[in-house]
Amino acid sequence: MRDRSRSFGRAVRSVVVVLGATLAAAACISATDSPAAAQYTTGDMTGAGEMPIPGISATRPRFSVDAAIQPGEGGEPEVRLDYRLSRTELLFERRPTGYHAAYEVRVIFSRSKRGRQEAGDLFQRQLEVATYGETRIMGQDVVDHVAFQVPPGKYVVEVAITDLVAERISGTSFDFTVPARPAGQLWFADISLGTRSARAADTTDVRSRLDPNPSRRYGDDIGALAAYGEIVDARPSAAKDERYKIEYRVENGFSEVLYRADTTIVRAGVRTPFLLTPRLPRLAPGAYRFVVDLKAPLQPAVDKKRAVPVVREKAFDVEQSLASFAADPRSSIEVLRCIATDEEQTEMGKLKTEESKRGFWEAFWKHRDPTPDTPRNEALDEFSARVRYANQQFGVGMPGWKTDMGCIYIRHGKPDEIVRNPFNFDRPPEEIWYYYRARKTYFFVDEDGFGRYELDPRRSSS
Repeated sequence: MRDRSRSFGRAVRSVVVVLGATLAAAACISATDSPAAAQYTTGDMTGAGEMPIPGISATRPRFSVDAAIQPGEGGEPEVRLDYRLSRTELLFERRPTGYHAAYEVRVIFSRSKRGRQEAGDLFQRQLEVATYGETRIMGQDVVDHVAFQVPPGKYVVEVAITDLVAERISGTSFDFTVPARPAGQLWFADISLGTRSARAADTTDVRSRLDPNPSRRYGDDIGALAAYGEIVDARPSAAKDERYKIEYRVENGFSEVLYRADTTIVRAGVRTPFLLTPRLPRLAPGAYRFVVDLKAPLQPAVDKKRAVPVVREKAFDVEQSLASFAADPRSSIEVLRCIATDEEQTEMGKLKTEESKRGFWEAFWKHRDPTPDTPRNEALDEFSARVRYANQQFGVGMPGWKTDMGCIYIRHGKPDEIVRNPFNFDRPPEEIWYYYRARKTYFFVDEDGFGRYELDPRRSSS
């Protein structure tokens, strides 16, 4: 793979318009609310669900990108952007010597969405393979990174990738804070999450044993989760063979520790890289945190009262998959009722053993996979995103997918239009969802006034 880099000039400034327009268009709200709707809200259709996920592009070429702070050449913090996209997202053209693809990566750091641009650059990458089959190899993703020296502050990072052969562009953005130089001489670089690499790794390069997962979304690969980090120790008194005791753990959204382990790492110099490879238990779909805590040596106390903690953490999500099914087979099967056909629901009622439920789950999603020759199942990805959104927005005393609103959202996605009537003098508050293309309308009524909107089957589409 060859690399050509150009300076951050007019070409990058022009992408602000293109990328900004793309993101703005993606964020348009198709739902229309009554003026009183803001006073009595239910699920917020404007903030998640089918809206773009920060760090993950919504259109082709689809890619994911994640940022991490690492020490630069001079010791100052540096922002590293890891990105990943499948080869199948790029268009390869045939040439006399094989097949060729090329793409362009554009990065902009701005103080706000419309603020001053502080840094950025434009990079070009080219891929050359000998045969057509190599353009479609499953699992052979394009994984690369770019790095920037950026002044401390809060930024909106915009990243766009252009397929130069297909002439199509996609983009994403996310918020990121670049800290000032860390307080003290002993600190952690950011944690980078991925999976244990199956490729031949460079024994002298710890990071090469990690396949980055910039999306930080895991499915069947959750058992291979790995975390890379660095201990930065610039203390003059540090011994050459200093030993660092590290505790690492996985917590759920309620700060419950689901996995805990520790290890000892021998100092390799000012920067000591390490790779943590936990053997995680089966995890149900949801949000989690990977926490790394330096237990010894302790950072010297600033106030002479207590040591300064050295801790880093990184959030990640577990999606619906065979791995999550194993963690909670009953719920995994039940949630399928929101989208299953009548025949499938009848078959589901006959499932008694975990083995039969697993077989049904596999067949269910294999039948719906729009691209069975690729490692991704886009139908399952979309389903997982909708379930996650339903749980976030519609859960009132129960998981969101079990509510009427949550199940309709999982089945049809975001409505084309929403009408909210929170203040009715002669009837309870109601909300009406319109799906014009599907020619369906759903009425939800809050009978007790506590925000538990239930479907009114008499007025709703079947």
